[in-house]
Amino acid sequence: MSSRVDFEGLLNLDRDLPVTQEDVEALRRLREDVPSWFSLHWRVLHELIGPDALDRRPIARDTWTAFSLE
Repeated sequence: MSSRVDFEGLLNLDRDLPVTQEDVEALRRLREDVPSWFSLHWRVLHELIGPDALDRRPIARDTWTAFSLE
């Protein structure tokens, strides 16, 4: 898998993150080896999140006021 975006120019690892070259190489290997959340089967994702996820961390509050961008 390759990307058309040059991420090396977007983030200066020497300046922005206190990491070693070994850390950078490990992160690149992880990016290739670890599947994206979007590619997980729904049953695996459901098992990771759990059935009471919305009870523990609701996605909205009753006190929030609805709005529109129109």
